Amino acid sequence: MSAPARRDALAKLVEDEADFLAAPPILQPADLYLDLAGEAIGSRLLLTSGADGSDYCLRPEFTLAVCAEYLTSDLAGSAQVIGYLGPVFRQRAAGPAEFEQAGLEFLGPVADDPFERSLNFALDAAMIYGVDEPEVHLGSVEIFEALLAGLDMPEMWRPRIRARFGHTEALNTLLDRLGTAEASEGAPRYPAERDKLVAAITSEMQTAGLSPISGREASEIADRYLEKRALAAAPVQPETVELLKRYLGIAGEAQAQLEHLQRQAKRAGIDLDVEIGALAARIGKIASETRTGTIRFDASFAPPLDYYTGHVFELAAPSTGAVIASGGRYDRLLERLGSQKPIAAVGCAVWLDRLDEAAQ
Repeated sequence: MSAPARRDALAKLVEDEADFLAAPPILQPADLYLDLAGEAIGSRLLLTSGADGSDYCLRPEFTLAVCAEYLTSDLAGSAQVIGYLGPVFRQRAAGPAEFEQAGLEFLGPVADDPFERSLNFALDAAMIYGVDEPEVHLGSVEIFEALLAGLDMPEMWRPRIRARFGHTEALNTLLDRLGTAEASEGAPRYPAERDKLVAAITSEMQTAGLSPISGREASEIADRYLEKRALAAAPVQPETVELLKRYLGIAGEAQAQLEHLQRQAKRAGIDLDVEIGALAARIGKIASETRTGTIRFDASFAPPLDYYTGHVFELAAPSTGAVIASGGRYDRLLERLGSQKPIAAVGCAVWLDRLDEAAQ
C-alpha cells in the first residue's frame, strides 16, 4: 500500500471511530501549552506574537486544543468521541518541525471502556501501516499515587514527588537528596518565600558578575536551597526512599512485574490490591489480543504531566523501536482547563511519520 493510500485508510479509521472531527486553529495561545503541556513540549514551541503583544504558538499537539474547544462549546460535559488528523509543529533534534498526528479524545461518560477503545484504535492504525504485533508499554499513575499515599513520610513531600513522576532524572535527583539529607547550619541566611529568594540570589549573582547562562539558573539554586531547608525540618526515612527507588526500578514482562510489585507492597504493609488488580485485569484483556507483541510494565513510565490519572500506554514498532502511538487517562485535565466539575477523559495519538518509517 502506498503512503497516500495508508494515510487515506487512517483518515477513514478516525472518521469511523469519532462522533465528529475537530480542526482547532493552527495558531494557539502560547499560555495554554506553557502552563499545561510540560517542559517536554513547552521548550519546543514555535512562538510568535500578535499585534497586541499576545503570545501564540503553532499547534504542537491536538489534545489541549481539542479539550479547550470542547469546554467552551455546548457539548461540554456530554459524552463525545472527537477525532483529528493534521499537522503539528515542534522543534525537534532531527527531522522536520512539521509532522502529522492522528488521534481520538474520549470526553465525558463515553460508553464501553475508552482506554480499551483507544488502544484498539492505535493497534488498528499500526495494522494499516503493516506494523504487526507492536510492543505494548504500560504504566499506571494510580498505582504510583496509591503507593505514595501509603508511604510513611512528611505530607509536604508527597506533592513534590508526584510532580516529578514521569520526569525520571528530576525524580531520581530528588530521591537522592531525600536519601542524603543535610543538616541546616545556623539561622537561615535567605528568605523562605521563593519569589524573594530568587530575587536575592539573582542580585547576588549579578553583583558577582555571574551569568545564569554559564551556570545554574537562580530559580534552580533557590529550589535546591528550599529543599535543603525543608529536609532539615522534615526528613524522610531512608527505608521510605529505598522503597520508592525499588518501585521505580520495576520493569519488564507485565504479569511477572505485577506479581513482584504485589510482593513488595505486602512486605511494606501497603495495600495496592485494588490498583494492581485493575491493571492485571487490563493486561489479561490485552494479552487476549493476538495482534499485540510483548506486553511490558514499567513502574516509572508516565507522561510528565500531572493531569494524568490512570493507566497509560505506548506502542513501539518492532522494526524501529520507535514509539508510534501513546495514550491514557487524564481525568484532571478538563478541571485544569476551567471545568467546574470533573469530566472523564481518555485519549490516544499516533505519529504518521514514525508509522511511515516503520512501514518501510
